[in-house]
Amino acid sequence: MGAARNWQVIGGKESVVRFEIQKQFLAAAVALVAIGLCAPSISAAPSDEKQRKETAAGSEIDPFADLAELPAPQATPEQASRSWRETLLTENFGFRKEVMSQFDMNERGKTASRQSVGFEALKKFSTATATLASFDFQGRLVRRDGFNPVQNDMEGQGRPGWAFEYHNAYLDLYNVLNPLLSDEQRGDTVGRFNLRAGRFYVPFGLNLQTDTHGTVLQLSNDRNFGFERDWYTGFWGAISPDVNYDVYYLAGSGYDLKFKGQSGLGAIRLSLANKYSYEYGLEGGLSILGGERLSPDAITRRRILAVNIGNENRVETKRVGLDGRYRQAVPTGLLTVTSELSGGRDLSSNLFTQLYQAEYLHASRQWGVSTQYRRFQQEGLGADASIIGEISWYFRNDIGNSNLHWIKLNVERQVEQMQGPHSTIATMQYYFYQ
Repeated sequence: MGAARNWQVIGGKESVVRFEIQKQFLAAAVALVAIGLCAPSISAAPSDEKQRKETAAGSEIDPFADLAELPAPQATPEQASRSWRETLLTENFGFRKEVMSQFDMNERGKTASRQSVGFEALKKFSTATATLASFDFQGRLVRRDGFNPVQNDMEGQGRPGWAFEYHNAYLDLYNVLNPLLSDEQRGDTVGRFNLRAGRFYVPFGLNLQTDTHGTVLQLSNDRNFGFERDWYTGFWGAISPDVNYDVYYLAGSGYDLKFKGQSGLGAIRLSLANKYSYEYGLEGGLSILGGERLSPDAITRRRILAVNIGNENRVETKRVGLDGRYRQAVPTGLLTVTSELSGGRDLSSNLFTQLYQAEYLHASRQWGVSTQYRRFQQEGLGADASIIGEISWYFRNDIGNSNLHWIKLNVERQVEQMQGPHSTIATMQYYFYQ
């Protein structure tokens, strides 16, 4: 029992020793685990510090350091001075060339031809902020052989052979009252007081908005007054955002500027503002004209009535006219209808003028067809009336009419005549304008 008790004692010491050893191992293991857990944070700390330093350092780096430096500004080279001729012919200057070749024949085989070369010169005079004035001149050198009364050459009967013709010749001055107005008043009256002087379309009907210089179809003024352009001066502009005006004094002499005792003509036209054309395809106006003009044709007609005609070639004239034009896009192109109506008196004879026109232009702008009915009736003399059909083939036909190139076939049938038999006139026209 004593040996067994000692062994138990010894065994107890051994257990104590073994327990102590296990306790030390456990403490070492815990220490190792703790070191293992702390090791990453300890190792990461220097890296974070490095990154922080780098970030702090980076914040001081110029973000535009990699951009190339702009070249040092250099003095603007002085522009070479231009002569007045270079300035006149280069700045805001336009020059258009024109070629026309026209042949016509009536049903009796009478032929005529008109060949011409011409030009149009346009010049604007401007400052850095405004256009002050503009000038336009249009002329042709013409060769005529024979004559038929085709709409676009009613003056040709008196000009056989070679002739130089002028058409547009006018100067526009813009905002002419500005020198008399304050800055505020100038701002309120922009576009209202413009002055025109020279030769241009008679301000009666749609001719002011329509360039018929190159076309065979014409509007009614040439038949109504004996000329479609006249010499005049006066004001034009906008009365309001909806209405434009034209107020002019006309010489009443037609082609040449001359005074042979006529008092001239006063003309007023009120028309829809341009926005109606752009937004709705609508144009129109009311025209009033009165005074004295020179018109040998009107005197010749009046002599038929054997009434007192007063001074030779001077015709007392009164007219009131209403006109309109409407453009409508259709699925395959553009349809346009036009009408001009006017009434009045020449001397003591009442008269009435009608014009109706319909045009179709294919969406390709390469071909189109037109028809027109026109009638001029004068009291005691009867009427001249025609129905016209036309087909056009366009090589170029830009919207702004600055590049035109076409061939037209126009056939006019006269259905009423004051004098002479009715005729049918066929016209072939080639036209180039650029």
